Amino acid sequence: MGADTRDTCVRTGPGSAFLVSRTREDTRLRSLLDRLRTALVARRPSFPVRYGVATLAVGAIALLRWALFAEFAPWFLFTPGVVVVALLLGGGAGLWATGLATACAGIVLLAVPPLGALSLIQVVASTIFAATTAGLVGVVVALRHALIEAEASRAALARSAAAAEEREAFVTSVLASSTDCIKVLDLDGRLTFMSEGGQQVMEVSDFNAIRGCPWPDFWTGQGHQEAVAALTEARAGRARSFVGRACTMRGTSKWWHVAVSPIRNPDGTFDRILSVSRDITALRESEEERDRFVRLAETSTDFIGMAQTDGRIFYLNDAARRMVGLDGTDLTALTIADFFPPEQVATVAGEVLPAVDRDGHWSGELTLRHFRTGALIPVLSSLFPVTDSEGAIVGTGTVTRDFRARKAAEEELRLLNGELAHRLKNVLAVVQSVTRQTLRNASDLGRASEDLSARLVALGTATDVLTNASWRSADLRELTARSLAPHGEIGTRIRLDGPDLTLQPQVAVALALALHELATNAAKYGSLSNDAGRVEVSWQVQGEGNGEGAEARFRLEWREQGGPPVAPPTRRGFGSTLIERSLRSYFGGTAGIDYRPDGLVFVMDARLSDAALVRDEA
Repeated sequence: MGADTRDTCVRTGPGSAFLVSRTREDTRLRSLLDRLRTALVARRPSFPVRYGVATLAVGAIALLRWALFAEFAPWFLFTPGVVVVALLLGGGAGLWATGLATACAGIVLLAVPPLGALSLIQVVASTIFAATTAGLVGVVVALRHALIEAEASRAALARSAAAAEEREAFVTSVLASSTDCIKVLDLDGRLTFMSEGGQQVMEVSDFNAIRGCPWPDFWTGQGHQEAVAALTEARAGRARSFVGRACTMRGTSKWWHVAVSPIRNPDGTFDRILSVSRDITALRESEEERDRFVRLAETSTDFIGMAQTDGRIFYLNDAARRMVGLDGTDLTALTIADFFPPEQVATVAGEVLPAVDRDGHWSGELTLRHFRTGALIPVLSSLFPVTDSEGAIVGTGTVTRDFRARKAAEEELRLLNGELAHRLKNVLAVVQSVTRQTLRNASDLGRASEDLSARLVALGTATDVLTNASWRSADLRELTARSLAPHGEIGTRIRLDGPDLTLQPQVAVALALALHELATNAAKYGSLSNDAGRVEVSWQVQGEGNGEGAEARFRLEWREQGGPPVAPPTRRGFGSTLIERSLRSYFGGTAGIDYRPDGLVFVMDARLSDAALVRDEA
């Protein structure tokens, strides 16, 4: 219905004129009272002003009465003025005005015949006027105080309402700004309220769609059990919190920290429950990442450590403590410099750490020191800055690998390469000598080629045995068996007998060549040239101390049996020369061949210390 229609109804309705007039009068009265209250609570005038205004008001009324009503109403014309003075200026000014009004009325009466005297009736009337007006002043003063208190109450109520509105707006703003999900539940655990910020973090598009739903149903598994337990505690008047995983309304899985407590009324009772859920997914993931790092660091065999920007150590894993001998030691008093020998501290402080600050990393070889033994520990270190969650650098970290085994291996390889080079030179010298002697004694190139090839194979056999032992030694039994295996079955036609001995590398090559020459000669002319002959190779240690004394000697015998009759050769060839001369040269003992008719016998005798490194007990 429009405004014109409403106005028409008012104008044309029964008694409308009276209602409109009454409404206007009420409005004017309320406006007048508001102005009066405002005037009353305004700043109170000073004492001279109050009493001066009261005197002027009474004087003005007296002049008005004298000019217009000289013979009528000598007293009560003053009453309205006195009331107004008392209402606006207070009780003191009102009583002062009452006294002045009584005096003025008396003066007027004295001017009426009979002059100079008041009748009894006039005296009584003046007294009644003074008393009545004073009483009226008291009533007006009480009214004045009531109006002042009413205005004060109204102002306080207005301030309280404004404060309440401000608090409500503030709470509403806080709830809307908070990223916590703040919910109010009834005692049955059903949702009755969810903050605006909570609706955002829970991805709720329309709260009315879930209003009244049981809050525990938003949780599953262990979270549901925790929610039910928290509600039970809240109904009993106790607070409870828990951590659980739940999905938002859009299915996003999140971790929440939840606090549940009763909402108490002023009298201590409660009929509602507060639930505040905070999204801690990022914190939880950060904790899980930290736990993974801790597990990785503690299970690593590498040195992992961290120091603050001032160099003080605040973390070492177990492997780091073991590496430098700090098991159970308090780290708070240690700095980076304590882990290095004095000659390397300046390098770390002046080159390594500045490189980390400048480039964001540094990698290279360093040397740590063992805190208990003082031993130096070669390491390969990688250093990097340590940052906090906001990316600010808070220290330096390192992953350091123990390089002692590698350094030892490198040194061993260096020595081995040097030894190998030396041995190869010796072998090449032997090859050169064998080649020269073979060609010098050969009747034709074909024969020379065959002999040289066979001798080089024998040399290769000795080289294989030495290579298996890293060119440090050669097992006598293995060397003999491998050298003779191509010429007959070991253990049947070729028998080996003797204790376990380890030959020095330089004599192993010469012995392998000698065994090859003996076996080749036996295969051509001796016991291995038929099906019945055999060869026995034996060795023993003779002398005091059972091989451990200074006089201990090594003796090796080659004995052929069952072959054709043997006769000394008419010409000594290279083979015989190689057998006797090379063995005497390398072993530093005696070596000779005895061409017995029943079979060739070769005997070599030398000091054990010149032939063997170790005598292994059988």
